Amino acid sequence: MTDKQLKQSKSQLPQGERFDRAYSAFEGGIRLISKKADGSETRYKVHFEADDNVRIERF
Repeated sequence: MTDKQLKQSKSQLPQGERFDRAYSAFEGGIRLISKKADGSETRYKVHFEADDNVRIERF
């Protein structure tokens, strides 16, 4: 994932969530983890689009 794609992913997070980490999943693809102020985590799948942009989907 490029810096541009990482910035795009972070900008798609809902308000109140902040980027925590990203990793390469065993099943394939990239997962993004965000945290809320209370410490709870949310996982997202990162989808790569044909135009070199990314989209995240709640997992």
